[in-house]
Amino acid sequence: MNSSLDINILFAVMLLLHFKGASTELTKEVLAGMDVTLDCPFNKPDHVPLMKITVEWGIMLDEHTMKRVVYTFQNERAKVHREGSWVDPSRLLQGNASLHLFNVTVPDEGLYCCRVIVTPNTYKVSSRLEVSAQPIITLPETATVMEGEERTLMCDIAGFYPEKLTVSWLTQNGSRVAHGVCTGLATPNPDGTYSVSSLITVHAIAGPGDAMYICHVTHKSRPGHYSKAVWLTVQALNEPVFDAITLMAVTSVISVLLVFSIMGGALVLYRYIHTVLPSVSDIIKPSIIYAMKQTELKCTIKSVPKLRELKVKWYRKPANRDCTSASDNQSEPLMSQEDLSDQANIQSEGRHQVSILPICLSVKEDMSQYQCVVLYRGHKITRETTANVKVTPAFLQISSIPQIPKVEKSLVLCCRVEKFYPEQFDLEWTRNDGEKVGSVTNYGPFSDHECLYSVWSKIELVMAQEDERAVYTCRVYHSSFPGPGYKDALYHINTQGTPPSVMFINCEPQRPLLYEECTLNLCLKDFCPEQVSVTWFKEGQVVPASQVFNSPPSLNINGLYSMWTFLKLNPIPEDRSSDFRCRVVHSAQKKPEERIFTLSDLRPI
Repeated sequence: MNSSLDINILFAVMLLLHFKGASTELTKEVLAGMDVTLDCPFNKPDHVPLMKITVEWGIMLDEHTMKRVVYTFQNERAKVHREGSWVDPSRLLQGNASLHLFNVTVPDEGLYCCRVIVTPNTYKVSSRLEVSAQPIITLPETATVMEGEERTLMCDIAGFYPEKLTVSWLTQNGSRVAHGVCTGLATPNPDGTYSVSSLITVHAIAGPGDAMYICHVTHKSRPGHYSKAVWLTVQALNEPVFDAITLMAVTSVISVLLVFSIMGGALVLYRYIHTVLPSVSDIIKPSIIYAMKQTELKCTIKSVPKLRELKVKWYRKPANRDCTSASDNQSEPLMSQEDLSDQANIQSEGRHQVSILPICLSVKEDMSQYQCVVLYRGHKITRETTANVKVTPAFLQISSIPQIPKVEKSLVLCCRVEKFYPEQFDLEWTRNDGEKVGSVTNYGPFSDHECLYSVWSKIELVMAQEDERAVYTCRVYHSSFPGPGYKDALYHINTQGTPPSVMFINCEPQRPLLYEECTLNLCLKDFCPEQVSVTWFKEGQVVPASQVFNSPPSLNINGLYSMWTFLKLNPIPEDRSSDFRCRVVHSAQKKPEERIFTLSDLRPI
């Protein structure tokens, strides 16, 4: 009886602390295509009717600025801004404004804020929704290759999110393939997911037989590993067999050719003069060729009466480039021509034939020239193109000095654009209220050993009181960006700082063994300034520093910091049901935040 009373008192105290204006942030993870409910409890007095309750759900750009409205409820009427979102009106009368999202997609990811107004009180609850999409692997089940030749196998991985994904190739015995592998850069899809291709080139030097190659994928959305396999059949070259009958037939054919040589020569000459040549298109290539990403060059041959008399050859003249060469410098001498015909394949479309050459280029292969040569009845038709390689900036963000601006003090904003190619770019600064941005200073571009370029651009201003909440935009134009051809980095002036989003404590492994080392870890996300204090406790006693490791704060693309803290221990029987507490202290917090983990599930050795 006393235990039940204590629990009720504790629950009441938690509600009281929550609804005195403190904002709570929860995190939910969901797979794309699933449904999710974001909780939003509030304190509703018994006498308040539904007419007096207003609910607003929105996705936040940051802690203070709303990016877009998802759902509103006012005057007993709902307005749905995101299709498939819903708040149950009957549960509002019970103090629950939870948002139901059906068929979650990648663009639904973000920080959601629930604001409930029950005059004169306002309640806020934040929920961070993290969406994952599982990759779809496409790989043929079987393939063949002639002994002594090469075969390229392609593994397409599509529809995954977040972007981070690892691809490796394994053989039948589980060993990792180290050579002949080319994995491109992940490219975004219209639905917010990513796709990537990985190729492996296999040289069949062994005798006839089968070999299995496995495309091995590791991604956040799938526990463990995800893979598909292809069986590669190596075929032996057929040896010609000559017997007496064959020899007699060959002799007869030669005799006939000698007799009719004059007539045959005249016929060949007539056909050569009157041959109708096929129509060959220009080489078709993607609008943007990204470095180290598999793509294709296509050459279409139309109106081919005798397909067996058609041959298509592909050649490349690599540009002899180094990191000091300009992207548009074509005066460099070209290396010798390289025959790539064995890497191409032909697809038939009626009387039209499409010759396809897969390519995967590095930055140093920019400006490589390709030739598609069509041979038909002694005629040669040549088409040429130049491959321009692009690399999208790997890093684009604005940082500030100082991290927390102060009124009437100098503020320097630095826009860093790093690791892009080619060198040509354009950059402009703007402010959301239309006020003119002061003088801009650019540093670079300068290149690194990988032939990638970086540039820094800064502006300086003196903070005024009215600058609070102003938003500065650094817009970068570069040929590697698809339409509209630019990307923006934003900086929101905030003189108060941003407190960390403190996740829940996890244990690795989830079920630790007695006397075997395990790790408690906790993630702190999106805080500024970077100074933060983390203290671990066991049953109220501070844990020795030798057991604690904190990663250095890392700067995110949003200009805020994140870090991890780890506690290592070797649990003993007395640790069963022990409480471990992590306290986080930051200058932007109203009060310290704590997370508790109970070590209850210990397995014996």
